[in-house]
Amino acid sequence: MDGNNGNTQLNNENNSEVEQQISEVEQKIASKKKKSVAQEIREWVIALAAAILIVLVIQSFLFRIIRVDGHSMDTTLADGERLFVTVADVRFGDVDRGDVVICHYPNRYSNILGFIKTKTYFVKRCVAVPGDTVYCENGVTHVVYEQDGQTVDEPLDDHYALYFLYGSDHDYEPHVLGEDEYFVVGDNRYNSHDSRDWNGPDAEGDGNDGSAENNVGPISKGMIVGHVREVIWPLGKIRSVS
Repeated sequence: MDGNNGNTQLNNENNSEVEQQISEVEQKIASKKKKSVAQEIREWVIALAAAILIVLVIQSFLFRIIRVDGHSMDTTLADGERLFVTVADVRFGDVDRGDVVICHYPNRYSNILGFIKTKTYFVKRCVAVPGDTVYCENGVTHVVYEQDGQTVDEPLDDHYALYFLYGSDHDYEPHVLGEDEYFVVGDNRYNSHDSRDWNGPDAEGDGNDGSAENNVGPISKGMIVGHVREVIWPLGKIRSVS
């Protein structure tokens, strides 16, 4: 009987050791699983952050894909078309008269989720650069510049003269664009909100001081995001933009 008790006690001790070893193995496995999940989450976060950083770098220094929204550039560009827009040449180079650009206006923002403010982007044509002169007479906006040794006085929307025979409240005297002023206008001149929405450099609430979001006027180079180069979608409409 005593021998049996001894064997029973020995068996119990052996079982206890086995159970303890099993418990330790289970703990190690659980710990490895926890580390594996945490490591996987960390890797996903790093990959996502890297992807966002790459996109930001590409959009800030290389190119963007922009969708046309609206008809202000008819018939040069159509609503819904996708554009290939270069960024580096604007950031590090010059913007020339005649360039089709992506830009934003003073005090114009869009809301994401109702509380996140993002800049509203527009596609327009740069019609006047630093040193050019702009003025508005009888409701018609004019750009004056030198070309091939000749002075050109180009009316941008001469049909408006039919409605403002005796002058317009928006008329203003000639203004020479400063070294960081650009005048942008939609090709569809009679259906475009652009730099022409301005009462001149001496008007109160010209939009540049935050007092009137609907007024635009000249914009700075920092507001020009990129140069539109190609229409890349739809496939049947692929073409260069000039």
